[in-house]
Amino acid sequence: MIIFDTNAVNLLSPSSPRADLIRKLRQSKHHRVAVPWMVLEEMAAHQARLYPDKHQAVLNTLAKLDAYLPWKPESSLEPLDLERLLNHWRDAYGEIFEVIETSDAAIRRAFQREAMALPPTKRAKDHSEGGRDAAIWFSVLEFLEQNPDEHVWFVTNNSDDFGDGSSYRYPMNEDIRGLENQLTLLKDFDQVVSRFTTEVSGADAEAAATELLKSAAVRDRVAQTAMDLGSLTGFVGLGDDEAAEDWYAWLAQPEVELLSVTDVTGHEIESEVWYTANAQWMLYGPAVDEVEAPVGYIACGWSMKVLFSARDDEAPTLLTSEEPSPPDTSDESCMRVLQALKKRVADIVAGAKRKVHTPVERMIAEQLAPTLAKLDTANNLALQAAARQAALINGPAQRLAQQMAARQKLFDTQAQRLAQQAADHLKLIDSPAQRLARKIAADQMALIDNPLHRLARQVADSMPKLDIAADLHHPSGRDEAVNEFEQSDPSHPSEARADGTDDAAADDDHAGG
Repeated sequence: MIIFDTNAVNLLSPSSPRADLIRKLRQSKHHRVAVPWMVLEEMAAHQARLYPDKHQAVLNTLAKLDAYLPWKPESSLEPLDLERLLNHWRDAYGEIFEVIETSDAAIRRAFQREAMALPPTKRAKDHSEGGRDAAIWFSVLEFLEQNPDEHVWFVTNNSDDFGDGSSYRYPMNEDIRGLENQLTLLKDFDQVVSRFTTEVSGADAEAAATELLKSAAVRDRVAQTAMDLGSLTGFVGLGDDEAAEDWYAWLAQPEVELLSVTDVTGHEIESEVWYTANAQWMLYGPAVDEVEAPVGYIACGWSMKVLFSARDDEAPTLLTSEEPSPPDTSDESCMRVLQALKKRVADIVAGAKRKVHTPVERMIAEQLAPTLAKLDTANNLALQAAARQAALINGPAQRLAQQMAARQKLFDTQAQRLAQQAADHLKLIDSPAQRLARKIAADQMALIDNPLHRLARQVADSMPKLDIAADLHHPSGRDEAVNEFEQSDPSHPSEARADGTDDAAADDDHAGG
């Protein structure tokens, strides 16, 4: 365990290289990195201490303006909220450090120690000080007592109060008796770097980092993270006609490709190399406007700072990011990447169409694919799902017809069938993609004229029930789609439940509840 004193990390910027290194140490899982609760409070206080004075200065300025103008100025200032600012910094530092408890007993002992001006506290003119230092000291000792198998490296440059680690003044020597072999003092952050890491830099580091960021796993993580993008004012991207287009959120996961990697720093920690780098990505996918109406395909650049390693089980961590912005159309390499993304989507659509064989399957692909393709340009999942449901099941046309016939037995009229299907869809609406899918299905139901169209409708009705995001990231999605057909097929009856209902009915009840 590495425990920092306040003076070693005071006014630490969460976006600084030092903060990145601490994240690397923690995320490597070879080392724990912490601050006592008392240190966390001091760090937050040091960041917020000027806030009340600055707030009052603005109030004074507004009062002077009010006295000067012959009218009431419209300017106003939100009320002082010191706790809100403190909580912001507590959260920011809590993301970087593990926080170990400073118990009530430690705080009591600390201020008893300060009252007598005994180390690590001290006498200053006519008063004693250092109660917080003593609370930090007792926090470290309590951790050692509660974790006898841990060794602590305590990072502090306050050698006047804590000593140099080779010997301790009374009564600190009594405090640590029996724990001496568990505690080592480091004087500053540089000693942490030299003790626990080996810096990796240069062209080799940049090449290795670029290779890692190009991997499918990292691109997939970036695409997932992009789905959380949202703005009250929206973003600007590049439409398919290469004109600027306003958009507010992705309709489905975009395709992602790496554009560039800069400012790479690497540190080897216990034989594993961890990197931080600034990466720029090209994103291309379907987007929506402020009312979640589709605006078509959007391309944009997205810059971010990431923390990552070569470990297969460790996903990259997004540290900071900028707002997406339109790609530079004058940059030839950038536009080549965009064209490659567009071609990737087109190839997926073409490949899915080539897989269909029977007239019914061709009808499904030709009639449904252009609409369903809007649901997921990332891997055109909806189209792939339609193709695999039709093409991967033995006797596809027969199986679909059989399923349709079995389900029709449950309803007396077309109106009842449509009402039941609408109820099923309403249970599943929780994203723009699913709402769009429901609208598509409703539009298709309105055009039903013959059995062939009803068959197409049956496939379309099943599409919104696919979890598009989950299926995109789980290779087992094909098996799940096949299982769904087999469970609903009369030739594959489900086992009866103890309460007399079958599994499918129980699942419907669970989804509805």
